[in-house]
Amino acid sequence: MLTLSTLENALADQRAYHHGDLRNACIDCALSLLETEGLEGLTLRAVAQRAGVSRSAPYRHFPTKRDLTAAVAAAGFRLLTREIQQAMDAQAHCPLESLLSGVDAYSRFGMAYPCLYRLMFASDLGKGPLFDETDALADEDAEFPEVAEAGTASYQVLIGNLEKAQRNGLVHPQNPREQALCVWSTLHGLLSLYIDNRSSYADHDMTAFSQVSRRSIRMILFGMSPARAMADD
Repeated sequence: MLTLSTLENALADQRAYHHGDLRNACIDCALSLLETEGLEGLTLRAVAQRAGVSRSAPYRHFPTKRDLTAAVAAAGFRLLTREIQQAMDAQAHCPLESLLSGVDAYSRFGMAYPCLYRLMFASDLGKGPLFDETDALADEDAEFPEVAEAGTASYQVLIGNLEKAQRNGLVHPQNPREQALCVWSTLHGLLSLYIDNRSSYADHDMTAFSQVSRRSIRMILFGMSPARAMADD
């Protein structure tokens, strides 16, 4: 089960850092602060205190808080990609189950790290790659290329799995980027409602929410199935 301790364990080995790796140390401390103190408590001063360095030290790498939050968002996407990829790889023998396992991992991530999840999709960090219809994504043109690149990598995992499902005849051979957008937007919408306490799962029943997410994606995939597509033609 993915919990906050998972994040803490993943970062534990990096806490005892040398000053030559100050940037990553600040990001690690910021990730931890974000989930315990929220975005309001995530300041460069708090990061410096958590890292055990002078107040001015983080400014060498992050001139503003916005620069710091962008780096944290990129780190969040990398963590999310790792969780999804591991879940999908564990079910690699079945593309459909692999995709659903990725859905489960995505839901667990957002439920375990709600503040980080919100930050990753914050509008002031840029549009990101998710709605680009081209394969040659101009990450370097984004205000924060690191965020765009990490978001792209996460999204490409979903696209790649849908392409595999197409090759196995489980999903109709249409534009996989459009299919990925359909799957992701549904899951993101459900998860955002859950995180913001705007769903019927106000008591944060994670198990029930995960089941609803999986059923919702199953319904979408059913609509993408070759048999369904032919019936609708």
